[in-house]
This record gives sequence, structure tokens and C-alpha cells, in this order.
Amino acid sequence: MKENLLEIINDVSKEKGLDKEVLIQLVEESIVHAVKRKLPYEAVEGRIHPKTGQIEMFHYKVVVEFVEDAYNEISLEEVRKMDPDAILDDEVEYEISPKEFSRIAHSARQIIFSSIREAEREMVVNTFEKKVGEIITGNVLRAETNGRISINFMNRTEAYLFRREQIQGEQFGFGDHIRVFLLDVNNNPQKASQLTISRTHPGLLVKMFEMEVPEIFDGIVKIVHAAREPGKRAKISVYSTDDEVDPVGACVGMRGSRVQTIVNELHGEKIDIVRYSEEIETYACNALAPAEIESMEIDEENKEIDVVVATNQLSLAIGRQGQNVRLASKLIGYKINVTADEDEEQLSIEEQLELELEKNRKRAEAEELQNKETSDPEPLAEEVQTDHESSEPVASVGETEDNSGSEEEPEKAEKMVADEAAG
Repeated sequence: MKENLLEIINDVSKEKGLDKEVLIQLVEESIVHAVKRKLPYEAVEGRIHPKTGQIEMFHYKVVVEFVEDAYNEISLEEVRKMDPDAILDDEVEYEISPKEFSRIAHSARQIIFSSIREAEREMVVNTFEKKVGEIITGNVLRAETNGRISINFMNRTEAYLFRREQIQGEQFGFGDHIRVFLLDVNNNPQKASQLTISRTHPGLLVKMFEMEVPEIFDGIVKIVHAAREPGKRAKISVYSTDDEVDPVGACVGMRGSRVQTIVNELHGEKIDIVRYSEEIETYACNALAPAEIESMEIDEENKEIDVVVATNQLSLAIGRQGQNVRLASKLIGYKINVTADEDEEQLSIEEQLELELEKNRKRAEAEELQNKETSDPEPLAEEVQTDHESSEPVASVGETEDNSGSEEEPEKAEKMVADEAAG
């Protein structure tokens, strides 16, 4: 062993974040364990000299009347030649020579490293087990060829974010800050990562809202459920314990500032904020927004809901690749079946044109109002409260749905009528 053992212990203590006294004790116990395994001594004691760092090893022989084990026993007659006052069952100390110790040095080194790894795992467990279910922040060390990302937490704990727990399309490089949801902490040396972390778990979304929305942190607004398709779309249901606080408006924030921060953190994941209701019919309608529901039939026993919508609302209710109805089903805990109203009266071309023109007029007014609000100074507190009070049951931030059919310009619609008449 090296003479500067104390310096090595100091370096390991700083690098691993382990207490120096704990490391010294581990080394002493490891050496004793190695001696007992390799040498025929039963009673062994080892210590590191506090100044020189030298390892001092001793073994003890018990004073007996008749010796049967010469390595661990000594006769009373022989002891009394050295100490006339010796009696039976006394212990006599003998130093283990450096020559003897050199025979087991390699074995002792392996045991020491193993003990330090065990102490390191124990330190990780003690540090992080109270953070399970929370968001932790680390720095990216490397992105490996198998797709997993190595992350360093608190400058001493390394963990892996596996591909299945990553949001599709995200890219991270060395030194990037990354926020993850801590699912579990294990003390299994066979696993590649002691920390089980995720960026796809719904808990990450919930905790981000708790961090961004003071009303949730204070307990005024409560989160009931959350459902995600990571990186694409999510729904979260909320309610307020204070009648004067709008839960949807509080989560959205001024001009969407609060929810937009979360959208950016989750790689553009579109987020629908749904107003929770104890009445399952109302809750289901809110969860399926922005689609308008004509009727629904609820089967409480089988946890199923049959929903009927107008033909032009079917694509909105189902959503892109079925995202809207699938997430709504996860959110409320019922299987939702969506169908179009077969008895719906078909509109004439003139009536359809009139509807299209009305939609375009309203859209133009909305854009003009939005542009005006953007150019105006920040609204007063009274205006903000009014906006919250007039919130819809669901607020959606992120990429808008494009499967509901594009709205044609009035000129194009008029041309269609003219072509139809010519035909």
C-alpha cells in the first residue's frame, strides 16, 4: 500500500462526496476482512496511523492451558515468561509483519474498492430517496450510441435517462441542463443506474405546473389527473378551492405565459387544461373540448361513454391520430366511443357558404382583437380577472389541430358556388 494513504482518502472523499472519517473506517474494516480471509488469524485489529497514514495490523492469541491452535492460542506457561501476572483467557497482542501483509495487499485493495462503492450507493440512497416523486436537475455528460443519456446530479451522482423515458425528438449535448422526474432509487449494484428517471411520466407535467403556478403551490388550485403522449399532446384537469380564482386561467397565466414555459420545456408538447367536474357528463364534455357534444350515454358499470357529435365536429373530437379522445379517456378513466350523428340534416351549398363566410368574419375579428391586445400596454388587474372569469372549460397551448379541415377564404368559397351553378 502507498505511504500517502491519507492523501488518497482525502481525494476520494472530495470526489465521491463521502465523509473522510467514514472512508478511514471503511479502509480499516476492509483490511481486517482481507486478513481474516487470507491469514489464519481469528482476532484481528487494524488501524491507519493518523499522522503517517501507515497501516498497522495486529492479531491476538488467547492464553490457554493446553494449546490446540498455535496461530490463535498461547500457553499460560509461555506467557508467564513474558508477564508473570498473566492468567487464563488473557489476550496477547502480536503485530502482523509487513511481509505477511504484502501477501494479501491485492486482495485488500479489491475489498477496499468494493466497500467504497457500497458506501457510495448508500450515500446516493440517503440523498435521493426523499426526492422520489420530485423534479431533479442535472447536467448532461454524454449521449451514448445505444440512445441513453448519461446525466450528472449534484456533481457526484451519475444516472442514465434511457431511450424509453425520453421525449421523441429531443437532443441534448454535453453540459446541457436537463430536468427529469425521479421515479425510484435502488441500491442494486447489478443495475446500470441507481436513479430511475423519466421525462415522459405524467408526474413531470404535474410537478412543472406546481413550480410555475403559485396558486397550485399554495393549494388554491388542485390538479386532479394528468395524461400525456410525450412530446405531442397532454391533458391536465384542475379545480379551484376558491370561487374567486379561475383554475384554468391561473394555469394559463397572463397571455399564456405560465403554460407556455412548460410547453417549451417539454419540446413543444401541446397542453389542454381541463376544468374538472364531479359530474362525469360535464367532465367528459370538458375533456373532449374543443369539440361540441350533441349527446352522450354513460355506462357506469363498464366504465364506457358513447358520445355523439355533429359530422363537422367528429375530427375535432377524435383529434389527430386519435389523440384527443385517447387522452380524454385516460384523463377521466372511462372508455370513450365517438360517433357522428347520422340523422344530421345536410346543409345546402348556399348554407355552407354562409357558414364559411361567418367563420371567416369571426376569425378576422378575433385576429384583429389579438393584434390590438398585443400592441396595447399590460392590462389592469381588473381586466385580468375578467379574462379569467370568461375562460372556456379547456385551454389549449401548443400546435393547433390541423385535421379538422382548413377554412377557405370567402373568395374561394364564392368561386365554388359559381362553379357549381355552371355545372
